[in-house]
Amino acid sequence: MSARAKKLLRLLLGLGLLLGSHSSLLAQSLEEQTVLAALALNIVRFTTWPVEAQAQMKESIELCVVGDNMVQQSFAGIDHKAVGNKTLRIVNLSRLRNFEECQVLYVSDLKQNVLLQVFVEIKKQPLLTIGEGYDFAAQGGMVGLENVDGKITLHVNLPVVGESNLNVSARLLKLAKIIGN
Repeated sequence: MSARAKKLLRLLLGLGLLLGSHSSLLAQSLEEQTVLAALALNIVRFTTWPVEAQAQMKESIELCVVGDNMVQQSFAGIDHKAVGNKTLRIVNLSRLRNFEECQVLYVSDLKQNVLLQVFVEIKKQPLLTIGEGYDFAAQGGMVGLENVDGKITLHVNLPVVGESNLNVSARLLKLAKIIGN
């Protein structure tokens, strides 16, 4: 085998190893996002909306997702799941508007200044906001999901939940770290 062929073989082998580790990272990330989607479903199940908001829901609860394709793909698994006597319907938002059609807003990876603008726009609306990380809840979101050493920790911002007239079950709050109490 020539020196050039050996060099090309090493380059292809190195590239294969690099791509293999990248795909396992993607699979791990997709798996984590799928877990976060399942947690979001359970948070919805332990939340009660005010009577006026429930009247607008009719037969479904609209969970709007803001995130990349992987995040949106992970929520496909919970589309049409039962939540009490309603069905959860996943709506992938490509733009940050029309929040009035949503009862739940899941946000993944938004710049801080954009996220703060969203919080100002939806303040005091009966819109359950769920996002990733402690900072999400600390900055004005309702429930932040933080991965710490492979375990998901829930952070609930009770004042923001209260302003929106939502009620999060005490059973869920027992599992969460409370912010702003």
